[in-house]
Amino acid sequence: MAKITRVLLTIIFIIVAAISGCSPKEEKGALKQFEKITLAVTPWPASAPLYVAYEKGYFREEGLDVTLHSYVAGHLGLDAVLSGRADFTTVGETPIARAAIDGKPLAVIATVSVIDQAILIIARRDRGISAANDLRGKRIGLVTGTTADFFLHIYLTTSYINPKSIRVVNLAPDKVVDALLNGEVDAVSTWAPHTMALRDKLGPKGLIFHDPDIYIMTWNIVTTQDLIKKNPERVRKFLRAVLRANRFIKEAPDETRAISAKYFGIDSFFFEREWKSYKFNTGLDQSLLLNLEDQARWLIKRDTGSNRKLPNFMDFIYADGLKAIEPGAVRITGK
Repeated sequence: MAKITRVLLTIIFIIVAAISGCSPKEEKGALKQFEKITLAVTPWPASAPLYVAYEKGYFREEGLDVTLHSYVAGHLGLDAVLSGRADFTTVGETPIARAAIDGKPLAVIATVSVIDQAILIIARRDRGISAANDLRGKRIGLVTGTTADFFLHIYLTTSYINPKSIRVVNLAPDKVVDALLNGEVDAVSTWAPHTMALRDKLGPKGLIFHDPDIYIMTWNIVTTQDLIKKNPERVRKFLRAVLRANRFIKEAPDETRAISAKYFGIDSFFFEREWKSYKFNTGLDQSLLLNLEDQARWLIKRDTGSNRKLPNFMDFIYADGLKAIEPGAVRITGK
């Protein structure tokens, strides 16, 4: 009997030793399940919260295995989401308004940054441009269907310049800088990092037009309504990581710029001077609705002969995910 007892005690000792030999970290790692997520992101300073959440491991701590796909403009990232090639994307209001008019099943889940000098019109002085009025009759390059397109329209309108008096040249996003430098166009309406590159390369030969009072841009996270219905917890996980990233940005702006610079190939000091234009505060605000409605009216009016109507943008905003995590961040009446 004593012999059997000794054998049992020996077996128990071996089992306990084996269990204690596995660290809690290893056990947790072995059991942790990661959801695979594809994020379409545009490489410019407004996307900093996504890069921080990725680099600092916030997504993984929420159980998300995120793959970043870079798109040179937000409307291309939105196309990726709507076609099923990505789960989430970063995008400005104009492509959202266009997709909503077309009845696409998108949903805005948060605004991650607000920019008061998001778009600049940069002109060449050697093309006879020294004031806004000199834009008349000139070729202005831009990526049509983007916020740069909308900004040019409102800048010309508020400057009492008939938009029909200029010639818009549609450019691929990666051709904007070269088009102005090579003289293909006389001016461009565009965003960072194109604006930073042009400022640096043109120097005093360049002239910048901007009015911060006429347009403040939002940079938003968009997914599909279908993804939300199937997995609302995935949205909450994603947003928790982004909220942590926003807090990190406030605490460590220098490291944030260094992280972001890795993704658009420009040293962080080049956009340090523009950093004050970016406000990183994840939320959903009533101004987003008003901005989307303004842009939708412009798009519908521009498409002459179209019988499309202004959509109800409340149907394209999903606030429950953010409200569950940070209720005070949702400031939309009725949401």
